[in-house]
Amino acid sequence: MLDKVYQTIQENNLISPSDRVIVALSGGPDSVCLAHILCRLREKLGIKIILAHLNHNLRGKEAEKDAKFVKKFAADFILPLECKKLMNKPANENSGRAMRYKFLKQTAKKYRAAKIAAAHHQDDQVETILSHFLRGAGLSGLSGMRYQNGKIIRPLLDCSREEILSYLEKNNLSYRVDQSNFSLKFTRNKIRLKLLPALKKEYNPQIRKNLLRLSKICRASQEYITEEARALISEHPSFLLLKTWQALPAILKREVLRQMIASGSGDCRDIYAVHLEEAVKMLEAQAGNKKKNLRRDLQIIKKNGKIWVKKTN
Repeated sequence: MLDKVYQTIQENNLISPSDRVIVALSGGPDSVCLAHILCRLREKLGIKIILAHLNHNLRGKEAEKDAKFVKKFAADFILPLECKKLMNKPANENSGRAMRYKFLKQTAKKYRAAKIAAAHHQDDQVETILSHFLRGAGLSGLSGMRYQNGKIIRPLLDCSREEILSYLEKNNLSYRVDQSNFSLKFTRNKIRLKLLPALKKEYNPQIRKNLLRLSKICRASQEYITEEARALISEHPSFLLLKTWQALPAILKREVLRQMIASGSGDCRDIYAVHLEEAVKMLEAQAGNKKKNLRRDLQIIKKNGKIWVKKTN
């Protein structure tokens, strides 16, 4: 598995020599595996590792035990550790995720780290693809998680959960178990514990393999379409002539809008295929100047023969 992770890092240019790498360490099996492997590879890669742990203040004494475990891990491997406990509990899964990544990025800034390593693996990828499918995602969503997204890198993305647990056992590594991962009140858990096993048993034993293949096909298609769209808006990313957009193939129309949204707002958060389809309908069907809210802080505008994307606050 060590060689497999090293190969993933090299083939995808995830880490450069002399990089400082923040490793997100929750204390769970995936993050313990990632931290241990990067420790073993640090001399070969020429990197410095900093551990980061966030207590979301959701699980009381169990969360305190997680923090204690992480501190012992850092001490055992003589690694610097940044710990933080949230004073206000996250309202939901998305809020908790946003707070976690904010903390990791702040830690990266503090230590002048080039990368933030997250422990997402192959089974997480399968769950992500299926989750995106259920919400009505397009090519981008069905591509799944990338090996790298800005500073965030995912060195374990080619490894299965089974491989991770086997590695931990072979190396006699302990880890913490978050009982909330078994609660069916969370959509992600229901997909992992209920939907995927049912699909495998009742419909196709190769569902996991097939979803991963689908993601690769979608990613390759998306990368090509993305480059075509970027070229079209490279000179003026904030607006485009309506007649230029109207002459494009349907799939490029949607991607151009997505790129304009990313450029105009900084991200495509909460923008799904259905929103793009609604924007396309407005731009194609309605005459005159029009505008449409894509989310609370974002509008797409058709005015004076041009398409604009504008933040509303």
